[in-house]
Amino acid sequence: MQGLRFRFIFGFLALVWAILLLRIFILTIKTNDYFEQLALRNMTKKEILVPTRGLIMDRNHQLLAINELGFSISLAPALKKDQLQQELEFLQHHFPTLDTQTAAQNYHRQNSVYNHNAIQILEFIPYAQMQTLYPQLILDPKITITPANKRHYPGNALASHVLGYLGAADTKDMQSDPKSQYTHTIGKTGLEKEYNDLLQGEIGYKLVSVNALNQELKVLEEKQPKTNNDLVLTLDKRLQEKADALFVDKVGAVVVMDIHTGAILAAGSYPEYDLNDFIGGISVANWKKLQENIYNPLLNRLINGLYPPGSVVKMGSALSFLEYLPITERTEVYAPGYIEVGKRKFRDWKAGGHGKTNLYKAIKESVDVYFYKFAQDISIDNLAKTFRQMGFGQKTGVDLPNEFIGILPDPGWKMKRFGGIWNTGDTLITSIGQGSFLTTPMQVANYTALIASGKLPTPHFALKGNFKAKDVLDNFQKSKLPVLRQGMYEACSTQGGTGYYSTRGVKVALACKTGTAQVVGIDQDTIKRVKEDQMEYFHRSHAWMTAFLPFKNPKYVITVLVEHGEGGSKNGPIVRAMANALVDLGYIKP
Repeated sequence: MQGLRFRFIFGFLALVWAILLLRIFILTIKTNDYFEQLALRNMTKKEILVPTRGLIMDRNHQLLAINELGFSISLAPALKKDQLQQELEFLQHHFPTLDTQTAAQNYHRQNSVYNHNAIQILEFIPYAQMQTLYPQLILDPKITITPANKRHYPGNALASHVLGYLGAADTKDMQSDPKSQYTHTIGKTGLEKEYNDLLQGEIGYKLVSVNALNQELKVLEEKQPKTNNDLVLTLDKRLQEKADALFVDKVGAVVVMDIHTGAILAAGSYPEYDLNDFIGGISVANWKKLQENIYNPLLNRLINGLYPPGSVVKMGSALSFLEYLPITERTEVYAPGYIEVGKRKFRDWKAGGHGKTNLYKAIKESVDVYFYKFAQDISIDNLAKTFRQMGFGQKTGVDLPNEFIGILPDPGWKMKRFGGIWNTGDTLITSIGQGSFLTTPMQVANYTALIASGKLPTPHFALKGNFKAKDVLDNFQKSKLPVLRQGMYEACSTQGGTGYYSTRGVKVALACKTGTAQVVGIDQDTIKRVKEDQMEYFHRSHAWMTAFLPFKNPKYVITVLVEHGEGGSKNGPIVRAMANALVDLGYIKP
């Protein structure tokens, strides 16, 4: 019993000593390490090195987005209220636009006992302006002047909807893109947004030792920011400027694209807007002006403008007829001025009709009744299937954010949207690109490229990237593409074609299709239509023309949409001018 008690006492004393030794170890060794780390943290400072945003250039390395060099001005932290006020008044004397009240609020928001870094007051001062003031400002020990840059677009409004603009990074941006908390800006629209990660580059850092006054003593570690962050585009600035000149007084869009690779040489949405107005925050007056503009310059019509495609989809309808109906391209039907289905008249654009018509003539002269007649026999499911294969009702995959898919109507869509049953009349108007059918200029350009090349490309603006064309047609459909191409050639290059006269003077053989997309319906009792130029502007039809060239060895597609442009043939001069520019610049040999 006594031995057991002895062992218990001995064990208890051993445990106490073990606890005491452990506590001594923690106090002398571990705590020392902890405080050493704290001391080290107090002795070092990590500075984030932000790379300059990458340049944006066209395919010939002509600059489209650059960075102006200048300086930013910051004030030392922990300034007393009267000191801060004195410094702000001093700066306002040299920079009258400085809002001292707002600057003071921003200063107090960032100032704390934990902040040892200077607090930015003026984000950007141009180099020329700072040159004369620098000697005076640098004498003030509370002022820190550091190099800075600001985005600038040399072309002002050139390709504004493609390039996009920068904006101040908000809390949401910083959460989704941590780098933006250091760059303070982020791409908000266009390619600036799509390729923001590339353009920002990679953040670097510098670890330095400092003294009690926060003065740098020694660089301990440094990682330079990654600056290989320029973006080279497929655009040709010369073609872009040509398109801009042609759309000076027009509203609409234009796309010039390589049919095989999907590389876009020119693309414009009109009217455009000055990108430089958004740098540093757009003014209330400029924002109001853009918002109140009835032509909506902020709308990117290339991928967000939704329009009835009109007759430009007739090649798609024809391809569907050839596959699903017992006809050939030589099958003729009589095409009068209208046909009646039920109690409704479906009129041709030509009051007297076109007489005997086969598929070639139907495309060449855009014979509505030809398509009405065969649309009565085809199922909407088959027709919609062909359109979907050719790129309608889905994204093209172009490297721009927020692309719309448009509307490819079918029975399921109509029931969901209107709660109504699909009827034959719906199929008829869908076959000529009217009714609820809506598409974008980018989709029409891509569809045209498919007809010309046999594959559906992926449109793109970045020169480098993995943009593959898709093989979407079956063997029978591919075998009929030459028929569609021939019809388009006759439409633009033979007398009687809807685009023939308006494209005369073109330097290369052109194949095209015109389209006139009605904006307002025509009363059933109307026998003679009011001329487009006599209508109110916003009641006039949208005008389409889409073309590929050269005819025998297709390389490029040109798609033009003019809002309320009256008729597709009126786009001929624009298509002709862009085609001739391709020749003049050496893209095509005449």
